[in-house]
Amino acid sequence: MKSANFNSFLALLEEMGQAFAKAVRYALGALATMSWPALMASAIALALAISIVPLALTLFVIFMLVKLIIGACFVSTRRDKSASPLNADDKRD
Repeated sequence: MKSANFNSFLALLEEMGQAFAKAVRYALGALATMSWPALMASAIALALAISIVPLALTLFVIFMLVKLIIGACFVSTRRDKSASPLNADDKRD
């Protein structure tokens, strides 16, 4: 005997499959009615999007890592300067 949660999960999967099939049918219908130049332009735009978005995300991650590393170096040097013996004289009083 199946539980109610499993039945609702199966219903959700079936609904998702129907929505996906409807979207694919709509996209294929739109592609079938496009002229050749419009089809070529959409293919080029899709190729650019597929190649540029991962590049932009990768560069963003690299620059954020560089920023964090440089920031960590400056924070550690500032901490070292604040713990220097020159500041220890002030604490003796």
